Amino acid sequence: MESSVLARCTIFRLCQRHEAGRVNIKDLPRLGQAHVVTKSATISDVDELIRQNRRIAAREISVELSIRKGTVHHIIHKKLGYGKVCAQWVPKHLSKNQKTARIGVCLTQQFLHETIHSLPTLWDQCINVNGDYL
Repeated sequence: MESSVLARCTIFRLCQRHEAGRVNIKDLPRLGQAHVVTKSATISDVDELIRQNRRIAAREISVELSIRKGTVHHIIHKKLGYGKVCAQWVPKHLSKNQKTARIGVCLTQQFLHETIHSLPTLWDQCINVNGDYL
């Protein structure tokens, strides 16, 4: 059976601290590495570097912005939602605007023109077997 009471050793520790004159029960600051807060400016800087060069490495970003490599990975994967595909950073999930832009690219005249001109080449590569093309 679970109870929501403090352990006996915790109560003794809090009493000792109170008797020593401490009135604040919050933890004191500890030595060691501080928790890194990623600022929106840093996030936008990382995003800008990735948009300029999709093949940039996290190490290069950390050197460029003078931040830790782990922080760069956190920003790229958790904050921006990018992943590596064929050595390029790409969004894992496309927004509605990004999906619309991709459809727009497919419907451009240049794309349709290139596709239509490549069809005869593809058709010649098919094999005719009794009137069926494979």
